[in-house]
Parts: sequence; C-alpha cells; structure tokens
Amino acid sequence: MTGNDSRRHSIMQMHLHRYTYYHQLILLILAVGLLVALPTQAATLTAEQAYQKGKILHFQDRFEEAEPYLLQAGESGNASAYYLIGDGVDGGYINILAAMSTKEYTFMKLAAENGHLLAMLRLVYYKSRASQSEKERWRNKLRQVLKPHAQSGNPLALSFLSGVALSEEDDGENFEYAVKAAYAGHPRSQYYIASEYENGEGWFFLPGSREKEVAKLYEASARGGYHDAIWYVGVTKVKAGETEKGMQILNVLIDKGDASKISTLGLMLSDLPDFDEEWVYDDKILGSTYMRASAIAMSDSDDTFQFFNEEAISLLTAEENQQVDQLTEEYLRTHTVYRQDGLDEFEYTVDNLHTALERWGGNAIE
Repeated sequence: MTGNDSRRHSIMQMHLHRYTYYHQLILLILAVGLLVALPTQAATLTAEQAYQKGKILHFQDRFEEAEPYLLQAGESGNASAYYLIGDGVDGGYINILAAMSTKEYTFMKLAAENGHLLAMLRLVYYKSRASQSEKERWRNKLRQVLKPHAQSGNPLALSFLSGVALSEEDDGENFEYAVKAAYAGHPRSQYYIASEYENGEGWFFLPGSREKEVAKLYEASARGGYHDAIWYVGVTKVKAGETEKGMQILNVLIDKGDASKISTLGLMLSDLPDFDEEWVYDDKILGSTYMRASAIAMSDSDDTFQFFNEEAISLLTAEENQQVDQLTEEYLRTHTVYRQDGLDEFEYTVDNLHTALERWGGNAIE
C-alpha cells in the first residue's frame, strides 16, 4: 500500500467511525427518550405483544403512541417494528419523492440491516439519504435475495424486483416485472396491471379481450385479499344493480375494520352528497355508523374522518343520532379499526420471503 493509499484508508476509517458513532448516538438518545416515556403496561408485554399493539396504533395514525411499543419489539429483533417507526416519520405514507429525514433513514437502515425487504427498497429510492454507493449496495443485496425466489415464481419477489427497477428509473423492466408478479399471483400487482390495461396499456387483438383480462385481474386481486380490489369489485357490482351481492363483498372490508374503506362506504351510504353519481344504494343510519366508528378509532392528526362524521351528524335527528351511537358502540366492541390493505407486505424479510409463494402462488393466472 502506498503512502497516499494508506492515508486515504485511514481517513475512510475515521469517517466510518464518525458515521457509525453518530448513528449509534442518535439511536441511544431515541431509545432513552422512548423508554422514559414507555407506557406502564408495555413493561408487561412480550416483544410480540408489543409489536402487535404498536402496529395497530401506527395504522391508527397514532405514531407517537406506537413508537415505544415498536422500539421494544425492534430491540428484540423485529425488523418490521423498526420499519414502522421509520415509516411513521412521514405520517405513514410512502413518498419516494420526498426527502428522507435523519430519523427515518436511521430506522430504515436498522430494519434493512435486519433483513427487511421494503426498508431496503426505501433506501434505494431517489430521495433516500443513503449515499450512491450505499444505494447500489442495497440494490445488489435485493437482487441477490430476490432473483432466486423470482425464478421459482415467488409473486412478492417479482413485485419487489419491479420496485428495484423503478429505483433505477427503468420503466420497461419495472412494468415487465409487475406483469410477471401479477400473473404469478401477487394481488397488488394484479390490481395495478388491471388498471393499466383498463387505461389502454398493452395490446389486445380480439374484441372484448381487454375487458375480460381486466375483469380477471381485478377478481384475482380481490381473491388474493387486496382491499382496493375487493372494494373495486364490490362497488362495481352495486353500481351495476347487484346491490345485495356487492354489499356482501364490501362487508368483508367492514368486518376486517379497514378504516379508509369503512369511512368511504359510510360517506356513500349517508345523506351527504355522493361523489360517485353511479352509486345507487343509501342507508344513512348505517353510513353514519361507519363514519362515526372511523372517527372514534382514528387519530385526530387526520381530521378527515372527524369532518365527515360531523357533517353526517348534522343530517340526523336526535333519535337517529342515538341509534347511530348504539350501533357504533356495538361495532367497536367487536372490531379494531385501522388503516390496512390486506397484504401486510411490510412484514416480509429475507427469512420469511419464501412464505409469499405459499400464500399467493395459488392465486396465479393462466
């Protein structure tokens, strides 16, 4: 090693030490602060119980309340818990164009280092705080992990490879992997490709074949448990006059406690002005009940749920309002309401990726 090389190596080691020390210090400060604020009942929870409680609070937009529980779970080796802490920094919404904060980066990196696949993807997107060399390292790691699974037809591995291509702005490969994921059985990809075909993407030579393929993809996505697809299929049937069948499908989402779907269906059923003129079914008591349940369950940080609840209340008589109160209480006694999509892809890691083939392989489309 030359003198210059030796000096360069020493400087790199020094910066690496500073970098590692800096992030360890951040974690120590966060950990101490959160442990001081740790709710009394958290001390009696196992790591898994803490994770489940933190996860629900996170998806009720109660990010500060969720954080101590998730930190407890993360320190016990739960990579998804670290991911959710990082995800909560931006209000629980993935925005690959928004600049990543230091805290988000710290916890995404912790999750990625523990094998979390979506965290690795978040670190390679455009606005990640990761350096270019770090981004490339995570891309290589993702390819190394995902490609063997993709060759075996793993739907989630194919979908994540689509995300890797997106991070490199390779639209062709991004779409190609999304199509492969869809036909391998991945519900979110099926929904995405259905909407792309519906909007004119792809070539279909026989009359009516495009419409048949779109319907097939939406149905498969709903069958695979993706809530947006279940919503699409149910609403489409109600609008087509199959009200009973459509409402049976939508009730799947009500039973699961999907906050955004409950609130939206409540709005459509209520006496508030319809935002979809083709919707033909109303039930203001049921609609008001759904909006009230969402408003009670979800954090006040997003006043959308509360706004629509108050609007619906203004259209009820005192007797109707009392009835809605009773129905809401009964519903919340047996249901937990929070944001969800039915797939929970944020819980997949290097170690459990193989289970996605078992979960969705049977949902493949010929």
